[in-house]
Amino acid sequence: MSSGSAGKDSESGSHFQPGLRRPLLSTQEKLQNGLDSSKNLQSTLSVNAPEFVPRKTTFSVTAAEFVPRQQPYPQYSQSLYQDFQGLQIGGYGQPPTSEQVLDSFKTALTALISQPGNMEELMSGVIDQINQLPATAESIQNKVVEMLFEQCVSEPNFRYTGARLCRLLCKKLKSHPMFQDFRNVFLTRCKEEFLKKDEMILNPKLIDRLCGFTMFIGELFLNLEVEDGSGKAHKIGILRSPVLKDLLLILLSHPTDFTVKCATQLLKLTGSTIEDTAYLNKTPEEGSYDEVFLQIRQLDTYPDLNRTSKCLIKSVLDLKDNNWGRSRSSNAPTPEDSYQQNYQQAANFTQNEPIFYNQHGQPISAQEAGYSDQAFDPYLQEEEEEEFARWEAGELEEGGHWVEGGDYQAWSDQDEYFQTGPYTENYMDEEIEAAYEEFLRQQPSHH
Repeated sequence: MSSGSAGKDSESGSHFQPGLRRPLLSTQEKLQNGLDSSKNLQSTLSVNAPEFVPRKTTFSVTAAEFVPRQQPYPQYSQSLYQDFQGLQIGGYGQPPTSEQVLDSFKTALTALISQPGNMEELMSGVIDQINQLPATAESIQNKVVEMLFEQCVSEPNFRYTGARLCRLLCKKLKSHPMFQDFRNVFLTRCKEEFLKKDEMILNPKLIDRLCGFTMFIGELFLNLEVEDGSGKAHKIGILRSPVLKDLLLILLSHPTDFTVKCATQLLKLTGSTIEDTAYLNKTPEEGSYDEVFLQIRQLDTYPDLNRTSKCLIKSVLDLKDNNWGRSRSSNAPTPEDSYQQNYQQAANFTQNEPIFYNQHGQPISAQEAGYSDQAFDPYLQEEEEEEFARWEAGELEEGGHWVEGGDYQAWSDQDEYFQTGPYTENYMDEEIEAAYEEFLRQQPSHH
């Protein structure tokens, strides 16, 4: 655009700013009147164009490729539920072998040491396998009895669980032809071990096994029951006497700190039940435990026992004199008193053990929670165990302090604080004394 025309534009007062040119007339007309539709491009695309028409194909929905092949599926004559019931570990419809059942039983025993609360869950699969054993299978009852017995005697944390497991197997397998006399076979194995007691007490290497067997018999007496002709369940009298009684007498007749500890632990566990079940034996003389407690009282002056053993003896005698920690009532205890009730009553007498609860918030014993008395022993040093036994025996001064000779001394009645450093009448170090002198100098004098 020429400078002249630019000048005219500026003189005519146009709103265009200097430096910008005016749009062409054709552009202005298009902006004012819209695009000329007559000049719009016309598309030649069509839906019928060859590009959009599919080529002819030979595919057919009835082609062989789309028709599934005929499979020779088996025709079941039983229902689907019954078919699944027939599935076995060894394969479809194949019962387990005796070796598989023994392996499963051994695995369950190992798991029960750390998971005693899951006994029924862990044993349900084993019991199912036993029920599926064919009638022609080799009997595994003696092997099961031996495996269970050895673990009950040798593993302290398994004795209570093992006694409960015996009761469970007697109940669940009483109709199985291979295990219908399981209780008698197991008690026969216990009898064989019982007859070795005189030999074991003289062999220092076997005393630990004798004590383990004794504690297990106590658990078995508390847990295992038989039914009489009327269907009423009661405990096995022969375990009460002579088995438990003779085991206690032979341990106390060869007194050491270890055998006395075992005997006192057994009496704490079973003492109340032993007294309540005297009716199980035929004669009063046979069921009396007076000889056992007489021998215990005589050991109180036995010179070769340490102070801890004598405190254990005193605690058992005190427990017996206090009705094994139970409240005295006019009602005689019934034979149906459960092990759990007796255990809890004994525990209430000595509030010196932790309390365990199950998932329902109900108190349970330490054995049910997977612990035994021996489980807490490593936490006590020798002197601590002695002080603990003295506390349990009640050797305390008035006010709850140890008697003279103990590791703990009573505080003075006037002392209301704990002195942590050396005490003298005017105890001050140099720094405290200097600060005290400075404090006195800053005080205003009073006349």
